[in-house]
Amino acid sequence: MKKTFTINISGNIFHIDEDAYEKLQSYLRDINSHFGINEEGREIIMDIESRIAEIFQEKMTTKDQVINLEMVNEAIQVMGKPEEIFEEDDETEEPTVSTKYRKSRRRLYRDPDHRVFGGVASGISSYFGIDVVVIRLLFVLLFFLGYGFTFLIYIILWIVVPKAITTTQKLEMKGENVNISNIEKSIKDEYKEVKENFDKIRSKSGPQVRDGFDKVIDFLGVTLRFALKILIIILGIGFIFAGFISLISFLGSMIFAHSFFGPFSEMHFPASVVSRVFLEGGSITLFTIGLVLVVGIPLLLLIFAGLKLLFKFKTNNTIIGLSALAGWIGGIILLLSVSFGQIKSFMGSGTKYMETYSLENLSSDTLYLKAKDNVDFDWYESNLELDDMKIVFKDDAEMLIGEPTLDVEESLSNNFEIKIKKRARGRNRSEAVENAESIEYKWSLEDSLLEFDRYFTLPEDESWRKQSMHITLKIPRGKVIYLDESMGRIIHDVENVSHTWDWDMLDKMWIMKKEGLTQLEKK
Repeated sequence: MKKTFTINISGNIFHIDEDAYEKLQSYLRDINSHFGINEEGREIIMDIESRIAEIFQEKMTTKDQVINLEMVNEAIQVMGKPEEIFEEDDETEEPTVSTKYRKSRRRLYRDPDHRVFGGVASGISSYFGIDVVVIRLLFVLLFFLGYGFTFLIYIILWIVVPKAITTTQKLEMKGENVNISNIEKSIKDEYKEVKENFDKIRSKSGPQVRDGFDKVIDFLGVTLRFALKILIIILGIGFIFAGFISLISFLGSMIFAHSFFGPFSEMHFPASVVSRVFLEGGSITLFTIGLVLVVGIPLLLLIFAGLKLLFKFKTNNTIIGLSALAGWIGGIILLLSVSFGQIKSFMGSGTKYMETYSLENLSSDTLYLKAKDNVDFDWYESNLELDDMKIVFKDDAEMLIGEPTLDVEESLSNNFEIKIKKRARGRNRSEAVENAESIEYKWSLEDSLLEFDRYFTLPEDESWRKQSMHITLKIPRGKVIYLDESMGRIIHDVENVSHTWDWDMLDKMWIMKKEGLTQLEKK
């Protein structure tokens, strides 16, 4: 069992085991003894420690992780071994392989040491390795050629791009390795430049004005970056909340009759019902899997994006993104293949003509027509519309119902007659006829009252195959019908002599004459 120590490197707290601690302490002791205690040496040592702390932070996966000997060796490999670095200082040779071990990532900063205004042009010059004069001329030419937005772009970059303050940032700006050799060289160059500029005469107004404006821009940049961080936190929380609520709402709509909250709360029918209504057999399971993939994966990615924005943990985004995309595309392919496979169920068309019913021995020549609600369901519930049919819930069970249509014609006999025509689709004509025959509908006659069901229904396990039903009521010449107001949802484009609209025909008497159906005036 090894001892562990808690150390502070450049303001960062780390836990380190005994072997690693001794190796790191020996390394830093050599660095300190080489660079001495002068001001230049202290700054070099501070930058070296800061860089070592950054390397450790990159390798730490959790805050409680302990730094081991392997991590220390890797950090030394990046920074360079003391004996190699010090030997280079004496012999001025090229850096050894170990000092080139890790290439620094080039980053965009503003260069405050070679600035005219904000250091934007000099920073871009260092980033791309182009002479700064070329960048400045390009800004000036674009501005005078009429591209006024160039000035706005410069100000935005001045605000957004951070200033290279530390030695590490200045090395990253140039794309150089952040190791002992380059840190030492950079700081010595800075001290040399400061010493040279110290003897130069500087005007009091120009630099002061420039520095004051630079401070204002720096303040705006810090404020903007802080606002962006707050915005990112708000977005992260929003993504997590929206994704979680939507996912729970979707799963609720898949399992239960409806979800009580979220974007899927208005569905008011389980997705399993929808698949059962349209599909058959094993296709229902495949369709459900595809639907879960297509809807669930984007919602999970939304939650994942929110967590990354909040906690900034490291993941292999490429693998996660490609896996999610593959699953999502697979879900779409599954849905399309199942859907196209079910198109065959609508290829055939069939009509079932039922026997014509003759209404005999009526007590009068006037027939009273009325419709009754044979299916009791909650009208305030949203129901899935399927052409002329809909899914409704009655006693916690779903039903497929449709509204029949009724027309009036003249009868060639002396009796009232009812003719019912049912239609449906199927894989072939024979199956379509079977689907049409399965339509359930009732009507009743008592004395002179003819009562129709408001809806036709399908058996419990029957799927939707575009079922429809049409009723034709035939009236002998000289006989009368009365249309109750309840018939408003059933009558369909009833022809009459006065060309009265269907809804205006309600609550009136109509007589069949030679010229057609005519309103019977009240005496």
